[in-house]
Amino acid sequence: MKFKYVLFSVSSLLAVSCKNGNKNSINANTNSNLPTLADTKVSKATAGVTVKLLKADEAFSKEASAQKPFNMITDSLWHFYFALSISQETPKENIYKGHWLDLKDDGSYQKGEYEQITDEGKYIYHYDNKNIELRSTQKDSSSEWNVKVDPDAMLLIGTDRYNNNSWQIKLIRKSVKPKIGVPLRNDKSN
Repeated sequence: MKFKYVLFSVSSLLAVSCKNGNKNSINANTNSNLPTLADTKVSKATAGVTVKLLKADEAFSKEASAQKPFNMITDSLWHFYFALSISQETPKENIYKGHWLDLKDDGSYQKGEYEQITDEGKYIYHYDNKNIELRSTQKDSSSEWNVKVDPDAMLLIGTDRYNNNSWQIKLIRKSVKPKIGVPLRNDKSN
């Protein structure tokens, strides 16, 4: 019953977000840790809209380091629980099994899969509109998400700034990195 409620909630948020955002869809790379437009400097959406992807430059890094930490998102690791896109068929299982995101107080982040770190960068959390912008320091990769957070979970809803508005990702708050063979459940045990 709880799963049906979560699925209904995510679907409802997806419908509302899509009405307000850019309705162009893109082909997202489901092998990346976050559905960004990774590893490309310029991406073309299906309607011919060009989006320049940005790396964490010096000005962005300075602003990220100077921001006031938002403890609701920086006090834990976040395990990817479920992701879906309106431009792709809904997956039957978690396509990001073992993936995690660590947002740090100093404005930096790490992403990974199980024990391996796959990307690092800087982020800026905008308190006024509750958006987070992530930029890699390792590759030209950027994404922006509307953040909805509660004590147990965080929902990232893509915005149209970098054309990831077709994506929504639910993350679960945990204290350690995921372990191979340990199921991801919405509890405090892993």
